[in-house]
Amino acid sequence: MRRLGRIGLTLAIAACVCGYARGIGALPANEIETEYFSDSTFTVEVGSSFLACNGGHFREGRTSRFVVRLATPCRGAGGSEIACVVDGVSTTCPSSIYDSALFDCN
Repeated sequence: MRRLGRIGLTLAIAACVCGYARGIGALPANEIETEYFSDSTFTVEVGSSFLACNGGHFREGRTSRFVVRLATPCRGAGGSEIACVVDGVSTTCPSSIYDSALFDCN
């Protein structure tokens, strides 16, 4: 009985380690650039974040309820998608969004 307990414990630890290792190797499917704005006009940027295809993440400024996300596939399949979100709900992007830093090519 003691031997079966040790085997069970060993298998449980192995499963946990394997699951953890799988999570470490998971890279994002999309590069995500996010900009946060002060209000629903999406004209004054208050913060931003960037999730790279290699899993690196950068954030500056502050977050807000008014979000614009640009997603670009990491594998090059398909084009970029832009989404405007207010309070977690997708909304129509105003034309002023095309003046934001998301569209700077520098």
